[in-house]
Amino acid sequence: MSKIAWGPVVDGVRFGLVAPDAEVEAGGTIRLQLACSNQSERPVHVFGFRADYPRSLRVSPPKADRPHIRVTFADANVLHPPDAFVMVSRGATITTEIDISFVFDRRGVGRWPLAFAYVPMRATGGFATFAPPAEGLSTGVAELLVTLARSLRESGIDADGEASLDTALLCDDPKLPALLRAYGDGGAAFLARRVARVLSPGSEATIGWRAFHALTRMGMAGVESARRARDEVPHAARALEAAIAWTTHLMGQPPSAEHLPFATQLEQIIHQPEMRGNFFLAWTAYESAIHGSRRVELMGNGQRIISTRSNQDELPRVSRSTLSEGQVRVVLEALRGAAVWSLVPLRQRALPDEPKPALDVRLALGKQFHRQVALLNGEWRHGPAAFLAALLDRLADERSPITQPPPR
Repeated sequence: MSKIAWGPVVDGVRFGLVAPDAEVEAGGTIRLQLACSNQSERPVHVFGFRADYPRSLRVSPPKADRPHIRVTFADANVLHPPDAFVMVSRGATITTEIDISFVFDRRGVGRWPLAFAYVPMRATGGFATFAPPAEGLSTGVAELLVTLARSLRESGIDADGEASLDTALLCDDPKLPALLRAYGDGGAAFLARRVARVLSPGSEATIGWRAFHALTRMGMAGVESARRARDEVPHAARALEAAIAWTTHLMGQPPSAEHLPFATQLEQIIHQPEMRGNFFLAWTAYESAIHGSRRVELMGNGQRIISTRSNQDELPRVSRSTLSEGQVRVVLEALRGAAVWSLVPLRQRALPDEPKPALDVRLALGKQFHRQVALLNGEWRHGPAAFLAALLDRLADERSPITQPPPR
């Protein structure tokens, strides 16, 4: 804490920022320590210092009247429960880490001054929280020395080349494959590092998912680059593992020993309808006190049950219908196509009020034939299971035309 950059004191409270001492790589793991010190005569409650409560970051570039990067919590427009806040006792100092890896993956190399600003955060029920000025209470300015990734430099990708590839990814340029091939293995290395952005909330994840899918189209070259990148960008290891699993699935390689029984059983019930007696699928599209809930259940015999509840209803509205054998098979093939056995949540932080659809699949009796997965909405919509999620949403819609009335 000796090099902490403290900001001014307001009502006895101040915030400080600690930057890494050494240079960091663009696209690597960059975490800063944020501190809050309370020197007032009373305890205060501050947001963002609880590791188990979702939060997100907003980053603003330097401006003429503010020549440094400004980082804030991006949750100011949401009402938070009291347990989202941490009490800072009189005379106490608390700390947390903020991960801004995605910022400098995009911004690039150089010496970057930055500061964190704590903005007013609102709580439900009139719970009293620390109220800084409307523009926020800033830390002191810390400086980061960011260098270009060594793996990209060694592949001949300089800052200009990296910028042009980023632009092509962001614009979904059809020339992207040709641009990547021009750098040989460097093109795959670039994509592997950009996959880290799927861990960012909101629009920052868009370029990450585009890199994710572009990497899978590079086959084994993409797999090898993802494996090398795990050591270079350890904060993105989970995302890179998912990219490896998805690429090998698309290449037709069999699942790992852990998932082989499930995948084999799924293949059998796709082609043998008489084995679907214990098949069960449940898709909960959303469930919250604000928006209500929507859920669909599908059995092996084609029976479909939809339960919907608005935020004003105490009990759900239930409708029943029946899918044909061929329609059930379409759902099963979508489960196989999405490699549902390998789906894992990647992003730790949700956007404010972001739903978290949940899928429950049972193929037969036994734990090895049962899979449950809950992903944030952005991961479902942009990741490997996007088609599956869209299909299940249609199944959960009472107006869906793909069903027939239940038999009498």
